[in-house]
Amino acid sequence: MSQSLLYHAFGVREGYDYVRTEYPAGAVEFHLAVRADQFVCPDCGSRHVIRKGARERALQTVPIGFKTVFLVTEVPKCECKDCGAKFEVAPPLPRRMCTTRTNWRTMRRR
Repeated sequence: MSQSLLYHAFGVREGYDYVRTEYPAGAVEFHLAVRADQFVCPDCGSRHVIRKGARERALQTVPIGFKTVFLVTEVPKCECKDCGAKFEVAPPLPRRMCTTRTNWRTMRRR
């Protein structure tokens, strides 16, 4: 169910898998993992890469009721075995939406 919620409510589509949900201090954290098919060298296009650690990135998104919601993603650090390039894999997440006066009027009519 949470994979569906991430897709429809927050726009998380391709590149991530749902791992778990945590509820720290009155907030909601959806933890996501990068799919293995995203490990491609940006320099040479090779899929012969190895992981060299990771870091976490927390993105605040729209609330659910009065609960603050975060998407917590891993950002794997990788190294290409073919060309030796070191890079981080960060599939795209939903972009920030800009609300203009015209957009606001359109959204209110729905």
